[in-house]
Amino acid sequence: MRFYQVGISVLVTGVLMGCQAGQIATAGDSKPTWAGRTETESSPVRSQKPDEPAPVAVRRTVFEVVNAPFPPLKDAEVTVKIRAHVNGVPVFDDEVRELIYPTLLSLPPSLSDAERSSKQSEIWRDGLLQIIDRELLLQDAFTRLSKNGQQYLEKLKAAASKEFDRTIRGMKSRSGAKTDEEFAELLRQQGQSMDGIRRQFERNFMAREYVRSSIFPKVERGSGHQQILEYYQEHPGEFQAVDRVKWQDIFIDAARFPSRNEARAFAEQLASRARTGEDFSLMAKFDNGDSSYRNGEGFGAKRGEIKPPEAEHILFQMKDGQIGPVIEIPTGFHIIKLIKREYEGLIPLDEKTQAEIRKKLQNMVVDRETKRLVAELKRNATFEIEPSP
Repeated sequence: MRFYQVGISVLVTGVLMGCQAGQIATAGDSKPTWAGRTETESSPVRSQKPDEPAPVAVRRTVFEVVNAPFPPLKDAEVTVKIRAHVNGVPVFDDEVRELIYPTLLSLPPSLSDAERSSKQSEIWRDGLLQIIDRELLLQDAFTRLSKNGQQYLEKLKAAASKEFDRTIRGMKSRSGAKTDEEFAELLRQQGQSMDGIRRQFERNFMAREYVRSSIFPKVERGSGHQQILEYYQEHPGEFQAVDRVKWQDIFIDAARFPSRNEARAFAEQLASRARTGEDFSLMAKFDNGDSSYRNGEGFGAKRGEIKPPEAEHILFQMKDGQIGPVIEIPTGFHIIKLIKREYEGLIPLDEKTQAEIRKKLQNMVVDRETKRLVAELKRNATFEIEPSP
């Protein structure tokens, strides 16, 4: 079960924290106050329970450090505490917990108590600030779209729900859970819940898509052909190919034949059939080795990795689609086919490479504009970081 626990932690971390890239919005015209308070008022600090975070001073702005140690989750614990307010809208304690819990699990056990406490506080702070940024964007989106973009807003919510359903199916499959109940139990063991993950994912998705739609012209201008060419020329180290081969292999075990000569003759017959155009993949049914477990793919791709070693020199001399000579080893015979050879050197600026660069440039524009516009929203917003009860 521990295998499942580690696996699901990685999956949930990717879903919850990976969706934060690319979020922007523009500032509103007014500066609302929090829950009717003025900016000079503060919340009373109540007595602290031993197993709860240490109290922190009320913060007036998220640019200040939020220092709150992370308490371990307890079975059946239900948290409804408020950790912060963003323009009067609460951010609940359990939202932060569910976001950061997988990251906390990944902390190395070798950390000292002081190091662990410091890391926990840092992770908690970063998680809280992530949620605050996201909520600012969503508030801006809901305010703007509720007036004359309600139809777009509904489509955005529907798209977020659909994307979550698709993603969660993949998570369930990779976790090894066989039923929804088993998957829910794995989540619970990691301090997660399906409702909590759905909320985090959908709100992250909506914030990201709102950002992208807001800055679409800038994204397009920043990822045109000229920008792609300049990035390719200025970053040659990112586009270096490694000398490698993709190949197929059929092994004929000599021990399965009355004599070694008969095994060799059968291997030569298969090679001849492959050279005349017979589907090599279908011929893999004759394989007596382990390539059949890899859909006929040979073992290894780069020099020094290929097995059997006798095939390496031959493969790197072949052309794409070519059937090699039968390779004899002590236990039998290999029939090989080169699917594709990749040569060491600069990757050409083909359509695939251009698409990769375009995506990278677009993400860079989104990230830059997100930081700029979120900072603008922060200058026109009111924040309160609640002290622990």
